[in-house]
Amino acid sequence: MKSVLIAFVAVSIVLTMRFPCLAGNPLTLQTAIQEALKNNPSVQVYEKRLTQAELNIKIAKTAHWGELVGGAAIHRSEDDLLVSPMTPRKMREGIDFERTRWGFDLTYKLPIYLGGKIPLSIDISRLSEISTRLALKRLRAIVRHNTTEVYHAILALNGEGKAVDENLKALRSVLRHTELAIAQGKVPPVDRYKIMYSIRRWEAEKDRISNQQEALKIALQTLMGIKSVDTDVSLKPIPFPKRISPLAQDIKSLYARALATRSDLAALENRVKIASKEVGLARAERLPSIFAVGGFQTFDAPDTSGTEEWDISLQLKVPIFDAGRRRTKVEAANVKVLEERMHVFELRQKIIKEVGEAVKRVKTTEALVNSFLSRVNLGKEVDRVETLKYENGAGDIDDMLRAKAELAYSSSQFVASVYQWLTARSYLNLVLEEEVK
Repeated sequence: MKSVLIAFVAVSIVLTMRFPCLAGNPLTLQTAIQEALKNNPSVQVYEKRLTQAELNIKIAKTAHWGELVGGAAIHRSEDDLLVSPMTPRKMREGIDFERTRWGFDLTYKLPIYLGGKIPLSIDISRLSEISTRLALKRLRAIVRHNTTEVYHAILALNGEGKAVDENLKALRSVLRHTELAIAQGKVPPVDRYKIMYSIRRWEAEKDRISNQQEALKIALQTLMGIKSVDTDVSLKPIPFPKRISPLAQDIKSLYARALATRSDLAALENRVKIASKEVGLARAERLPSIFAVGGFQTFDAPDTSGTEEWDISLQLKVPIFDAGRRRTKVEAANVKVLEERMHVFELRQKIIKEVGEAVKRVKTTEALVNSFLSRVNLGKEVDRVETLKYENGAGDIDDMLRAKAELAYSSSQFVASVYQWLTARSYLNLVLEEEVK
């Protein structure tokens, strides 16, 4: 039992150090984003791919230095099948035939001319590393936005919950005054039931908000990579904007900025360059190749002394016939270039569409914020007037309840619309991959 307690305390300490929000500290947006980036499996995969791409550059560069190969062998043959290498020295000394022979050899092969294969391979490896880095940058931007969106949604529900709590507080205050008025015979008892019905309805709304908050908190902690989620985690509010500033840039300039800054577009444009380099590789296979080759061999046998041989040669290899395979590979590589260019064109069109949708979202949420702000200001005055009228016996309870419901709804939707505007701005930043003023 004691060991179990110690293990539990150790795990708690580790979790507290890794996730400060579990220690009672409010979770900040920056912490949530950092944990999401650190623990996202797709980000981890691309980080490994980036490491692999960097290693591929080193591998491609080593081709300049050629290759040294060593080998060892043992031979045993029938007497009438014995064959010995005929060298001038062996001819002078006499050729020794042995049933069993063994030895080792070293061969060094240095490329002199390969039709540009090595520089092209290095360029392809470098472009692949750049493309992977750009893809990782885009993925990180997506993770940041997704985390921000969920974080904003939770804060929006917090604001809605506060508006509902304020309305419930006001309704319960009205209920107390109504109870006194009923006891004095100033208002009919049915007013009590109307107020209680409204209270029950808003309590149900509070439960709905609470359930949504729990679901979103689980989603946020899942994005952060936390396995043991806590629905009681608290979030640190972000600074509430004092005013909603409209976009300063026109949509045409935003189009140009998006096309200039998007990392996924740059990655695809790199894919076009890679495909063009692969065309060069395919053509290089149809060209002659020149190698400098050096070899060293040594043989030994039971009845004869060991022999050593070496040779140096310059080898020219020319492709003569392959049934059209190399020519077809060039055609296929050219088709891939066209395919990659079409992908670039499609993404450019998609980016333009995304910019339009992002700007539309920002402007729509701007209008919502201004609309609900006006409704809140008007609702406060209407609620004040209707409450005074009812408490003084000059108003109708239904009008007062409608005024309070409208004020609570407008207040909650105002807070929600502000966070929707912040999320829309975050999405526009994601589309442009830079901060938008």
